Amino acid sequence: MGFSTQQYHKEQVERRWKINPIWRGIGCFLIILIPIMAWFAATLFLDFDQPLYRSQDFSKPFELNYTQIVEIDRVIADINRFAATNNLVMGQLFYFVIFTVIGYGLLAFVYALLYKVVGPPRYGPFDVPPDVMRR
Repeated sequence: MGFSTQQYHKEQVERRWKINPIWRGIGCFLIILIPIMAWFAATLFLDFDQPLYRSQDFSKPFELNYTQIVEIDRVIADINRFAATNNLVMGQLFYFVIFTVIGYGLLAFVYALLYKVVGPPRYGPFDVPPDVMRR
């Protein structure tokens, strides 16, 4: 190594805090748990016996249309057979997507709140304090 590379070499500074590996496990668990809870919520929502303003399309069975390509039609046939044997309806898939988006949105909101409360400070020791604006 030459002189110039040694001159600009910075020592690696260790972080003050480290992330506990358990949080990665909790994240993986929630990635699996939220869709399961959304599927259960969609099933309960459709089985609930209150008069809801739902379209008749929500109660018809799920079925994909066939194409003219043989390889794709084989996969579509398997999917349609699975949907027919498990009584999948369009409403269940629709509400599943809606509840999954709501679940991940709530998770992101809670994570943002927790990060704001217990996260690192906004300004570090080398930051200039913000200017005070007078009106």
